[in-house]
Amino acid sequence: MESFIIATNAVMPFMVYIAIGMLARKAGWVREEFLREFNGILFKVFFPFIMFNNLYDVDFSTLKNANYVIFATIGTIVLITLALIIVPFFEKDNRRKGVIVQAVYRSNSVLFALPLAVNVLGEAASVKASIAIAFLVPLYNIAAVAILEYYRGGKVSGGVIIKNILKNPLIMGAVAGFIFNMLPITMPACFVSPLTQLANLATPMALFVLGGTLHFSDLRKNLVTIVIGTVLKLIVVPAVMITIMAAMNFDTTEFFIVFCLYATPVAAATFPMAHSMGADADLAGEYVVVTTLCSIFTIFTWIIVLRNFGLL
Repeated sequence: MESFIIATNAVMPFMVYIAIGMLARKAGWVREEFLREFNGILFKVFFPFIMFNNLYDVDFSTLKNANYVIFATIGTIVLITLALIIVPFFEKDNRRKGVIVQAVYRSNSVLFALPLAVNVLGEAASVKASIAIAFLVPLYNIAAVAILEYYRGGKVSGGVIIKNILKNPLIMGAVAGFIFNMLPITMPACFVSPLTQLANLATPMALFVLGGTLHFSDLRKNLVTIVIGTVLKLIVVPAVMITIMAAMNFDTTEFFIVFCLYATPVAAATFPMAHSMGADADLAGEYVVVTTLCSIFTIFTWIIVLRNFGLL
């Protein structure tokens, strides 16, 4: 029951934001056309601040013994590569390929994996989890931009893809965060505070917009694709990673942090990104909602399994 409560507490805020968005549209308080336009604003204005904060706050000196970060990074790169190879075998539509690949590898790390790790292991896990997330979130986004740009443009030159990646607002935010991190000066609190607040607003607003533009009638049309992606994301990938990590003898804290990075639902940012880059945003939104709901039960089950095998 304790494990179920932890998983539920991590998931319910997301569902509340989505439900409020649905209610607002149903009640006529906001038009769906406005929400779809605002989605572009989120992608171009608010989400770059998340990227900025992630890299600005990283203490690179703590990475000397952070083998779990290296493992998670390499594991993510391998997972992306495998997804790019496997997905085209069962999906032929380019607008959907990139969305499915994202659904397989891209977790809701900032607002799901981090609180889950802290709830289970305590505040001691916060720093280690934050460091891992600070490296993986930029990787998630850089890969997502490259993948969606490739599938949007078809057979375009590598130079064009790289140019478009560098022009992407999320990448620009990450580059700015890295530069300010490297500067020998500290940003004044009067600037840090509003930047942090803007970053904190991004995900709740993205989920609100998702709720306001989501149509459950489309779930039937995408049912097989959603089932495949959800099973891969919440069951197959965590099972493989757990097996590998157990053989490598990570300590309990590092083991569970990496587990959280792979076993949590699809990131909310996949929805506005897919919408802004010409991919199937409806499918991306459905992945966010379905994996978030299912994760209540899969995470609960995984925690029981890990405890029974003495891994947690």
